[in-house]
Amino acid sequence: MRKLLLLFLFLGCVGFSYAQEDGTEVISLGRDFFRKESIPKPIVREVVGGTIIQVIYEGNEWEQNLDRKNAFEHACRIFEEQLPTALPIKVKVKFGKLRGSNVIAKTTLHTDSCKMDPRDDLSRAWRSTIKWKFKDLGLGNAKVGMSFFDKPDGEIIFNSDDIYSFSLNDVQEDKYDFVTVALRELCKIMGFYFSARGDNTTKVIEFDRNSLFPFDLVVLGNQVLDPFKAYSYATSNKATLSVGGFGPYDLYSPTIFEYGRSLCFFKPDETDNETRLMQPDLPRGTSIRNIGGWFKGFLKAIDWVHYTAVGGGGGGEPTVTSTSTDKAKRYDEVCTFSNPQKSLNYNVALRNEEVVDKDDVDKYIWQHSSYALDDDGDILYGWVVSVLRKDGTWEIIPSTSSWNESEVSFMPSSIDVNKADQYARSSDGYLRCRVNYTSYPVEVNRLARYFLLDYLPQKPEMAFSKVMPQTRTVADDYYADVKIGFKNVEGTEKILVEQLEEGSPVPFTYYVEDVRDGYFIASVDKEYSTTFKLRAMNKYGETVSEQLIVAPLVPATYTLNSQVNGDLLSLKLEKGRKRSLDDRALIDYRVLDLNHSMIVREGKVDNNIIDISSLEKGMYGLQVSDTEGRSYDTKFVR
Repeated sequence: MRKLLLLFLFLGCVGFSYAQEDGTEVISLGRDFFRKESIPKPIVREVVGGTIIQVIYEGNEWEQNLDRKNAFEHACRIFEEQLPTALPIKVKVKFGKLRGSNVIAKTTLHTDSCKMDPRDDLSRAWRSTIKWKFKDLGLGNAKVGMSFFDKPDGEIIFNSDDIYSFSLNDVQEDKYDFVTVALRELCKIMGFYFSARGDNTTKVIEFDRNSLFPFDLVVLGNQVLDPFKAYSYATSNKATLSVGGFGPYDLYSPTIFEYGRSLCFFKPDETDNETRLMQPDLPRGTSIRNIGGWFKGFLKAIDWVHYTAVGGGGGGEPTVTSTSTDKAKRYDEVCTFSNPQKSLNYNVALRNEEVVDKDDVDKYIWQHSSYALDDDGDILYGWVVSVLRKDGTWEIIPSTSSWNESEVSFMPSSIDVNKADQYARSSDGYLRCRVNYTSYPVEVNRLARYFLLDYLPQKPEMAFSKVMPQTRTVADDYYADVKIGFKNVEGTEKILVEQLEEGSPVPFTYYVEDVRDGYFIASVDKEYSTTFKLRAMNKYGETVSEQLIVAPLVPATYTLNSQVNGDLLSLKLEKGRKRSLDDRALIDYRVLDLNHSMIVREGKVDNNIIDISSLEKGMYGLQVSDTEGRSYDTKFVR
């Protein structure tokens, strides 16, 4: 059967029994002091696979403040780089009021029932873990509908108080770094959390062994068999995380057990930058972009396995290799890949006949496969080059090779720039790409090699955020400063703003001071609309945003003046300011008898002139409307 239905994710859920999901809420605290510190991500770092974090935004705050979206999506891109390929992980995020002193976030980790091989003695798994492609064992007898993939794997509520800096750079004010907070919460959603409770009175860890998670078992080790020994270990101040050659890393294990904190963090150590991200209680002013080498050990602890290198491994493991940032391909150079010509055995997962909605589920799963498949799930033999989309699927791009050639070449400029908005980016702005080779028959030689491609800048998105507090000493009545938020800045070196005021023939331009702030401040005329356009630039070219039109902040004021010249009434519509950009035409009028409150004449204004020859002498009221639908009142004497 040629269908490569990689029904892999469910951790090899042999005997998966779908049940009502539940969740565990985790409170995150900040430290009530400021410490200016920055721990950047390594310039050279591994980018493991093709996993995408899909974000479900709840609330208007995200659209009104795109710098918030910009910061959260940047955290997702940093985090995605460290994840082996799985189905898309879905995270719901919002801002809300959180009770308690120094509470900066609250995260819900969702679970589902699952019998997991090799831990089929456990009854539950974090939903994010279920998304992992575990040894391509498939779904087994799982009965899963598409609704399973629509639900969030975790939810984060960020404190809605004004406590965050949303810049991608260092924190310049007395606030918590939002990107750092987001990275910490994403680690928890992945399962970096000790779920069992400790009783400080009876001095035991309270748990049912079958209800523990893989991380719980790895942390407790042999003590898992004895709740008293488990408590003693968890409060020893000496607990560690060590698995498969990674570690040991000291865990937070104070002498009094703290539920939701003990064994959920690394031991505080300001000199250990590798574990700083997940040390307790983030101070204000501290920005951390380095997840740390511990993350690989943690993934192994929860049974996520990194790929073997191309040409290595064997024993049924897929031939998949990661990449690193120092190996990024250039946009202006031909890219060439060759086959390592090493035979490997690999067992293809077969179609599972027990799946509910199996056609939809099958298609959803195989389109996220590590290997190149067509729309029907059939294997594509030979060489295939593809680019990762934002939805976690892959788009094949043109290349020059036949199925039996030893290498493949392609020119990055062959990628359709009109589809660039659909493509996923790394935290440096690179396209995340993959080259596949499948010989015939499939069991002989098959590989998937990930690589990064330096590319044109992303298309900026922008939105009006708010009117800034007035700080001007002159012209306060005419101008106001507004905040314009934007996102998609990774890979962008500079942004040129084109600002066009209503009635002006050409825009004036200026550069955003720091593109990583996610916003700029613009001065606009209060009474006129202003149109903005952004040009994102890097060494390969530029990408232009859609236009943003900011409506007038206050209504313009107009005065209708009239003058009687014999049988004619001349009208003039004057703006309250000397600057006048529009030419509003007066179109309809009504003349009112003020003594009897009745209309005595009505009609069309002719070039700002009304014939009043038929009116008797006296005082009249006049109502006039313009082409914009506004109405004006005045009086005149005949």
